[in-house]
Amino acid sequence: MSRNGVVRVFPAGDPATVRDRLRAFGAQTGPAEAFLRNLRALVAAAPLELEDAGDPRIERLLAAEGIPVLRTGSHLLFSPSSFAQAEEWARKAPWAGVLRASAVSVAKSFTRAFHVPIPDGGIDLSGTPRIMGIVNVTPDSFSDGGAYRSAAEAVTRGIAMASEGAEILDVGGESSRPGSRPVSPEEELSRVIPVLRGLAEGTDAVLSVDTTKASVAREAIAAGARIVNDTSALADDPGMADIVRDAGCAVVLMHRRGTPETMQEAPHYDSLFDELLGELSDRIEAAVEAGIERERILVDPGIGFGKRFEDNLELHRHLEELRVLGRPIVFGPSRKGFLGTLTGKPAADRAYGTAASVTAAVLHGAHVVRVHDVREMREVVRVAEAIRGPMA
Repeated sequence: MSRNGVVRVFPAGDPATVRDRLRAFGAQTGPAEAFLRNLRALVAAAPLELEDAGDPRIERLLAAEGIPVLRTGSHLLFSPSSFAQAEEWARKAPWAGVLRASAVSVAKSFTRAFHVPIPDGGIDLSGTPRIMGIVNVTPDSFSDGGAYRSAAEAVTRGIAMASEGAEILDVGGESSRPGSRPVSPEEELSRVIPVLRGLAEGTDAVLSVDTTKASVAREAIAAGARIVNDTSALADDPGMADIVRDAGCAVVLMHRRGTPETMQEAPHYDSLFDELLGELSDRIEAAVEAGIERERILVDPGIGFGKRFEDNLELHRHLEELRVLGRPIVFGPSRKGFLGTLTGKPAADRAYGTAASVTAAVLHGAHVVRVHDVREMREVVRVAEAIRGPMA
């Protein structure tokens, strides 16, 4: 479990939805109904492992303010109306670490717009979600492995993706599909460096390298990459954080259980979002402690990476809860296995399923969507963003 509990925050607009959420937290029917009768705008759910969460004075303080409070076997839940109110409680009880943590989470949950610095510029994530086009130069990726017979073909496809609307191009030379085996750094470099160099010359898109190896990241950055997309969240290679820090590039920290070779061997979560938020929070703090500026960090919940079918669906339903981490959200559902389970289609024929997934991700606050079918998903993002409305 995480060394850092994270206070979850979600809107309280639909009592039926909140009732289901309370049941998931282990609330009994009677106390849950009493809690629902006095809901404010938000619900904060603090794990009991957090500092002072078990202190009965907190419940008395909130009850005196007329705030509904509910304790389950794992969480203390209460319903603030705004960030200002949560901040006021924290001031009234400076001894209550859980109220300070709640105020921080509420503040982060209201943050929608970000500017991510990269060498020679930055990425504006304040408006329409950005599209990250996938350029896999591997023989065995689950969807498009072996699609490009040469680096030149991969470069041509990447340039086409940029013309279709991909503002970021993510180049990967090692498959991370379930059951895949690692390749040597030398092999990975031989695949990605010619493509990155060609894309740097042929397009203005921001280039990203999808790797867990520090040696590959170092050479990729020299070849033009400005983002390191690390599916291990800097955990696999102890040298990766230093490379990212010294280069000043951005980094995507993805949640993953196990390795690509083992991650789908009976994954299990007692509480998916509590564990995911805690583990991603730990990786963010590890990156910051290594000297990487928080502003350069993006997070990815890792759909399909050590997740069960039902976990992947839950990531869609509650994606907005990642906002409490205070960093922009990357979401990569393109052609993934859960879509095959739902549609019965092979990977190459999952564009329609991907479109539905991308729509849900945009409606629930994704800042970047990582996809294969850029031209089609550009329209999907535009329509979904218009329905959602501008991010505040």
